[in-house]
Amino acid sequence: MQYTEKTIIELLRLKDERCVRMMFDNYYHALCVYALKYLPSIEDAEDVVQNVFISFWENKKGHEFEGFLHSYLFGAVAKASLKVLEKKGRIVFDDVEEHVNLLLEDMALADEEELDILKERLSLEVSRLPEKAREVFNAIVLENLSYKQAAERYNISLNTVKTHYSHALKKLRESLGDLLVIVLMLI
Repeated sequence: MQYTEKTIIELLRLKDERCVRMMFDNYYHALCVYALKYLPSIEDAEDVVQNVFISFWENKKGHEFEGFLHSYLFGAVAKASLKVLEKKGRIVFDDVEEHVNLLLEDMALADEEELDILKERLSLEVSRLPEKAREVFNAIVLENLSYKQAAERYNISLNTVKTHYSHALKKLRESLGDLLVIVLMLI
């Protein structure tokens, strides 16, 4: 279920913990995919997103919030992801965000035919995934199921779902590179 930002922000002001669950439902998967632009693994991405939610709740509850929640969250995830890379001793280029923005601008200028070609390419790459990885990827990304729901659907453990999903994202990143994030944002 999608919640409005206004509802989430009002609950935040009232110190109502339900706002955290609503943010999770609305933004978790998209933020994890976004974090993968910077981070090498789904585990790192999930950790960053969860930490952003916790920090947001701890620092903002009971206060008025100005601006757009989704913009704040995506910006916070980008910054937190870069900090994780710095702590791990990885080289961080200052122009990573600029590079991503240029790719997104290119996509905005692309015509409908080019977008259809990219979606077909993603579909082809997804079809090449091992069966369980493909099923889990489709359930989580296309059907917006939680890990728990996917585990129940396929009668597998939560950790197995995460493993299949991580494997699928890794393979798709190898074959599609930066296009993966863009195509997933368009879906």
